[in-house]
Amino acid sequence: MRTTLPLLPHHDAPLAQTLDVLAARELAARRRFLVAAGAAAAGFVLLPTRSFGCALIPSETGGPYPGDGTNGPNVLTQSGVLRSDIRASFGSAGTAVAPGTRMTVTLKLVSATSGCAPLQGLAVYLWHCNATGGYSLYSTGVTGQNYLRGVQVSDANGEVTFTTIFPGCYPGRWPHMHFEVYADAASATSGRNALRTSQLALPDATCRTVYGQAATYGSSLSNLNGVSLATDNVFADDRAVLQLASVTGDNANGYAAALEVGVAAASAAPDADQHGLSGTWFEAASSGQGFSLEVYPDAVGAGIGSLFGGWFTYDTAPAGGTEKQRWYTFGGDVRSGTAAATLAIYRNTGGTFNAPPVTSAEIVGSMEVRFTSCTTGTVDYAFSDGSGRSGSIAITRVAPNVTCSVGSDRPGNADFALSGSWYAPATAGQGFIVEVNPNARALVFCWYTYAQNGQGLGASGQRWYTAQGTFAAGQRSIDLVLYETRGGIFDTPTPGTQSTTPVGTATLAFAGCSSATLAFAFTGGGNAGRSGTIALQRVGAVPAGCG
Repeated sequence: MRTTLPLLPHHDAPLAQTLDVLAARELAARRRFLVAAGAAAAGFVLLPTRSFGCALIPSETGGPYPGDGTNGPNVLTQSGVLRSDIRASFGSAGTAVAPGTRMTVTLKLVSATSGCAPLQGLAVYLWHCNATGGYSLYSTGVTGQNYLRGVQVSDANGEVTFTTIFPGCYPGRWPHMHFEVYADAASATSGRNALRTSQLALPDATCRTVYGQAATYGSSLSNLNGVSLATDNVFADDRAVLQLASVTGDNANGYAAALEVGVAAASAAPDADQHGLSGTWFEAASSGQGFSLEVYPDAVGAGIGSLFGGWFTYDTAPAGGTEKQRWYTFGGDVRSGTAAATLAIYRNTGGTFNAPPVTSAEIVGSMEVRFTSCTTGTVDYAFSDGSGRSGSIAITRVAPNVTCSVGSDRPGNADFALSGSWYAPATAGQGFIVEVNPNARALVFCWYTYAQNGQGLGASGQRWYTAQGTFAAGQRSIDLVLYETRGGIFDTPTPGTQSTTPVGTATLAFAGCSSATLAFAFTGGGNAGRSGTIALQRVGAVPAGCG
């Protein structure tokens, strides 16, 4: 087996000519595998039901009854709105109390850009409907009330706690609460420049228990039977994976709801030439496809790094089985002092699962990746393969930031530094990108490969698998579940046809910063019954801080 044959054979000569500052062997090795392994990584977003700590909370509509001055009255400018118990009206609206089962709601604000740090001093405006689905200030019968609305400022733990009632369910919407996050109390009470507007979802079982109290909650139970998280017009895109509160309690003693809210506290664009931008990124609306990026800082020279990655997606409509899985890889230079990179898009076909031959690649388009923060960015793409596909995708980091910095410092982390591209030299052309994220307490890898008989199938022979497991700081042997996803459509909001199924198990064991082994066993899917052990090595230089 030729271990030096690049995945991108057409790149050999141009790269040697234009990037002669790199040793030819190192450059060939890096680009050879990153195209295959990078494509594997986007699989982290295959699992839309998995929640990761301090990920950026989705931005949602404030709805038609915000009470913040954007659509009708403004309760935020009224004296007394800064309060923790929001069950009663206040100020000129009087003191009427909204009937319903008591509930406390605790939102913990954490930085989605600075390693889950609690955010003190931010203000949260929370509002929701009453037990029968009406909103104070707006709905018939309660236009003179302003209850179930209030503002709190986060404490040293990043927490705000409201005492309220369990909201009802009205036709067409899943039970929910609205909230806006502001930079401080002054901003909140002006009702301007919210940092984030989102919604909290409540769990089905608890809602059914509460709504069994028909005397108070009216038709809430029948309304609940007519909607689901999959059909709700706000939560349907990802089934409220980051917005579903954990709730404890009972009808007699009341309930306690808690939700972690990731906020992009830092908005400065980061320098693109840093390893901290490596990781998995996706668009919430099209969860189940996305991008995995790996940055090799200063790989070409001082201030010039390399960015490679993979785009985990599907063929265009109609949806189908695994034969409709598609993957692309992309690569190019990144330069210090900029937050964007222009990259070529490649396609590899003609391979066989975990076996030769090495595949070749062709350029099928170009893209620009632009980072607006350590957790947000955009991908603009245009294909030249005759499909005419082009578009722009807003991306968000799936797991919380670990080492990305918007300043000049480049912090290291021994666990996160294991993240990157890994492959077996004997099967160059397919491999893995691993993300070890101590802040999410999770490890994922994405395995870009082919069907067992993929050699003669063209693009329909491409296959990818994802793996996910719990990770503890310092751990070097991690048990994982292997997943297969099918039914998606290229750059399209997640369709009902899409599903993710566990198809096996794996154990990834790191022997050091440059070598590892993967033991796998498939119990389902196209590889059912196949098992083995793969000796892996890292592609390229070891990131700073690995140990």
